[in-house]
Amino acid sequence: MYIFGLVLFAISFGLIGFGVFTTLVRSEKKKGRISLVVGTVLLITTFVMYTYFPSASGEDQITVESVAVTEAENGAYRCSVTETDYNGLTYHYEAASEEDAEAFCGQFEVGKEYTISFEYDLDTEEYTLVELVGEE
Repeated sequence: MYIFGLVLFAISFGLIGFGVFTTLVRSEKKKGRISLVVGTVLLITTFVMYTYFPSASGEDQITVESVAVTEAENGAYRCSVTETDYNGLTYHYEAASEEDAEAFCGQFEVGKEYTISFEYDLDTEEYTLVELVGEE
């Protein structure tokens, strides 16, 4: 995903550069305008792509250090699972009600190993817990 974004940035800047060059040289104005429009659309698409797609997702094995249910700023409830590896990395699961968050947190016990599915959001710089895959 990261390399694909870099390639899109390179293509869009190349198209914009070609469009500016042909416009300034006053040769093939139609191709220059088309490349400016396409390059600008690709550039905007690449910026939007990073907003709506998670930058990392996958599965990981964790050893649970602590589990807590807290109320988030937006009124939802958040189950926070902290692992012992990676200096206490915390994964969050958001639920609409406190009961749902407590039910999700109830699946985890301190000191046990679990396989989880997660996503990392680049905007909030947080790991979101998608699901509990299995218990080791």
